Amino acid sequence: MGGLRVLLAMAVLFGHTGGIVGPNAPYLITGGPLAVQAFFIISGFYMGLVLNERYDRPALNLAFYKNRAIRIFAIYWFFLALYLTVFAVAHLSSGSSPLTPFLADTVSMPEKIIMALLNVMIIGQDLTLHLEVFQGHLAWSSDPFKQAGTEVFRFMLIPMAWSLALEIYFYAIAPFIARRPAGQIAALFGLSLAARIIAAWFGVVADPFSYRFFPFELALFLAGVLAYKGWAASREIWDRPGTGQRILALSVPVVLLTYPWILGGWSDNHFFSPPRIFALALLAVGLPAIHGWTRNSRFDRSIGELSYPLYLVHLLVMGLLSGVVLLKHDATMRTIAVAFVSLVVAWAVAHTIDQRIEAWRRKIAAKAGAVS
Repeated sequence: MGGLRVLLAMAVLFGHTGGIVGPNAPYLITGGPLAVQAFFIISGFYMGLVLNERYDRPALNLAFYKNRAIRIFAIYWFFLALYLTVFAVAHLSSGSSPLTPFLADTVSMPEKIIMALLNVMIIGQDLTLHLEVFQGHLAWSSDPFKQAGTEVFRFMLIPMAWSLALEIYFYAIAPFIARRPAGQIAALFGLSLAARIIAAWFGVVADPFSYRFFPFELALFLAGVLAYKGWAASREIWDRPGTGQRILALSVPVVLLTYPWILGGWSDNHFFSPPRIFALALLAVGLPAIHGWTRNSRFDRSIGELSYPLYLVHLLVMGLLSGVVLLKHDATMRTIAVAFVSLVVAWAVAHTIDQRIEAWRRKIAAKAGAVS
C-alpha cells in the first residue's frame, strides 16, 4: 500500500505543476480532490488496523494519541520551519513572499496571531477555507476563493495542511469508532453520506464542500475502516491472493493512472460525478486485496515512507525552481524536475528524521503495552 500512497502524493504534485503535457491536454494522473479523498480512505483503513490490532483496547488510547501527534507534527513542524526560512530569505531579498499577508495591513494584529497559531497547530486550518477578509477583518463567506490575493487561505504557509486538519479530527474520534462492529460503522457512514446528499440537493456542492468539509469526508474515512473490517473477517483469503485478488489490487492503480481519460467530459468538481464515485468505491473495495498482497513487503513499506514528506515539500520545491527559465513555460520539464527534487528531499527526510521519530514512537507503544 506504500506504493499507492506515493502514487497519490505524486498525483497532487502533478496537479500543482501542470502534469505531463501531451499533444492535446496535460496528463495529471488523477484529480487532486480524488487523490486527497483516496488518502482519507487509506487513513481509515490504517486506523482500523492499528486500533484493532495494536492499540486494541481503550487503555491504549493515550498512547495512540501520542504516537499520532508525533507522526503528524514532528515532520510537519520540520517543513514549516523550512518554509519559513525560505520565505524569510525571499522576502528580505525581494520584498515579496508568502509572508506578505502577515506583514500587510490586511487584517488586525490579533487576527494575524490567530492565523499564525493555525499554521503551527494545524487544527482549524480547514476553517480558513470558509472565511474571507471583509472591511479589514475575518468574516464567514460562502465563497472564500472569490477575493484573489486577499483570501484568508493565503495566510496558510503550507497550503496542503488543511487536509492534515481533517486527518487529525478523524484520529480524535477513531478510537471510539474503529473498534465497534461493522454495522455501527456502516450506520455512521450512511449518516455522513446522507448529509452530503442533502447538502447537494440544496446546491451545496462547490469547493470547499466538495472535498474539504469534515462532516462529509467522514464517510470516506469510515469506508476505509469498513475495508479493514472486510480484510480482518477473511484475512487468510486476502493474505494468500489468488488471480481474482491480484486483478482487484492491480485495478486500483490502473484506474488512478488513467482517471483523466475515464473522467472524459465529466466535471471533477462535483463529488457525485460517476467517474469519481467509481474510483473511490473501487479503492475501498480493493484495499483488502492491496493490503494482503503488500503487507509483508519491506520495499513497499519503505516506498510508503516517502509519501508524507513528498506531500509536504513539493510546493516549496516548485517555488524554488520557479526561477529556472527552462521550467517556466514547460509543464512537462517542470513536473519532472519538481518530482525528482521532491523525491530526493523526501528520501533524505525519511531516512534521517523520520527513522528517529519512528524509533521514538515504537518506544511509546511498547511502554504502553501495545501489541507489537
